[in-house]
Amino acid sequence: MKRHFLGAATMAMLLSACATGYHSASNPILGLTGGYWDQPGPGRLIKVGFSGNGYITPDKVATYLLFRCAEVAQREGGSHFIFYTSLPDAIDDRRSSERKVNALGGKPATYAYILVVPGEEPDALSAADVISRLEPVVKPAPKQGGAS
Repeated sequence: MKRHFLGAATMAMLLSACATGYHSASNPILGLTGGYWDQPGPGRLIKVGFSGNGYITPDKVATYLLFRCAEVAQREGGSHFIFYTSLPDAIDDRRSSERKVNALGGKPATYAYILVVPGEEPDALSAADVISRLEPVVKPAPKQGGAS
């Protein structure tokens, strides 16, 4: 029993020494360092968020949030989504592409509300365009080993 606890504690320490990667916050191991999440918002809105540890930059957290919003839009059957930085902005239909990142205890975190739409609409973001533009940053191809 004690050995399992020490193994888990060692794993947690190793994971916390690295910047947060792109993964679900509900992951039982990786989620300890942060990750993405989403939940139903009021009405047709969806609240999407990303939190990191102290080793990730706010810019990277903002990028991960936008990428996750695009994934959620596609998962929900939409090709585009409207991005709101807050619930009051969504209520007033103040659309944005700006991603604000806050820090709590030196750990950057952010969230947004999105409205998934089936096609182009003024100020709507294309989920496919966002994914194709950000995927090389969010999910880089594995490096090829070997000498040249």
